[in-house]
Amino acid sequence: MTGGGRIDTTSPPVDYATHGGQVGAPVGFVTAFSPATPCIQGSWEHVRHDKGGTLHAKSFDSLVCGCLPCAGRPDPPAGSLCNPGDRICGPEPPRAPANKICFTGVGPFTPTNGKKDLNAAFRVDVEDHGEPGGDSGPAPPDRYRMRIWILSGDPDGADNLALRQSISCGASLSEQLAAAAPDIDDGGDTPHGNLQIHPEINHQTCP
Repeated sequence: MTGGGRIDTTSPPVDYATHGGQVGAPVGFVTAFSPATPCIQGSWEHVRHDKGGTLHAKSFDSLVCGCLPCAGRPDPPAGSLCNPGDRICGPEPPRAPANKICFTGVGPFTPTNGKKDLNAAFRVDVEDHGEPGGDSGPAPPDRYRMRIWILSGDPDGADNLALRQSISCGASLSEQLAAAAPDIDDGGDTPHGNLQIHPEINHQTCP
């Protein structure tokens, strides 16, 4: 997945949040849950403006994709293109087997009040509703949601590993989670920007 944008719905509230990067290249294997797996590579940044903090993500625990059907259409069979020919439901263009992606992991959250970085678990949910994205294209716009849990103690401790598994994409591809409420919950429609889901890169072996 590549792209980025801006969202105006934030909790706790800030002026707005921006996000961007790429996840799944040069290696991106579907992974239900595997802490800090080398099978998912990339970099993602989420910035809360103004003075709301920044998350830098380079370590990933899970990555799962799905195809959300358009109204009145059956679910596509597994392994097929997602909603072929439908540029509103997405993801076309480009053609891909999914218009929904989820990825989770652990990264440093940097408050903007001068304190040191905090360890945080995160989950990102994205829906790609075709091109050109944002309010410049037909409704609905792409959807983006970032949730952040500030961790206490060792990120690999038993309690934190249990939390990381409970928010993983393998636990639920739906945004409904059986997990503690996040400390930060930013997201919704993305009127400014564009997010693109690409076919899985699997011509390399998992390290």
